[in-house]
Amino acid sequence: MKKLDENMALAIVFANTHRKKRKENLLTIAEAFEYLTKLYGSREAVAKKVGLSAEMIREFLTVLKLPQKVQRLFFHRQLDNVDVAKELSALNSPAKQIAAAKVIADSLSKDVRDIKRLVKRENIPVENAKKAVSDAKPKGLHVFIIDFDDEMYRAIMRQAKILKTKAVELVREIVIDWLKHKARIKEKHGGH
Repeated sequence: MKKLDENMALAIVFANTHRKKRKENLLTIAEAFEYLTKLYGSREAVAKKVGLSAEMIREFLTVLKLPQKVQRLFFHRQLDNVDVAKELSALNSPAKQIAAAKVIADSLSKDVRDIKRLVKRENIPVENAKKAVSDAKPKGLHVFIIDFDDEMYRAIMRQAKILKTKAVELVREIVIDWLKHKARIKEKHGGH
């Protein structure tokens, strides 16, 4: 990024926070907010100057607390949402932040709800979550990540191989059958 001065930092902030469509990436905006915070002494002073809440400024600044590898994803706009930065910063280790950021950047869905599900399920191996998301159809489908232990995961993979289908399709069929079974039980007991 170019060397910032007050006017340039203010221009970046105004041009990218007061319009629907941003031209700059979130890392550049966060750096402008950081510069202004140091210049004015507090987020509250910056908030007053630029007409935003101090909380919103804090949210932009979360990008700067993430590991360099994650910041690069924001710089190149592979990640481009303040909510994603907040969710990633809630993870308790840089390794988990990097792993989750890669899954999110590679996923077909940029939907915040799907991202929250991924973040909440951080114990899932990254490759499994990545595959589940990439196998999902991008429109009109909600992605659920299911936390299988290794034994269950291997059993599903073996069964999928035997049936010559994808593991995702097998799990989908199992869930559909289970839902039908539950509906029959509910119907049999009078809807309770």
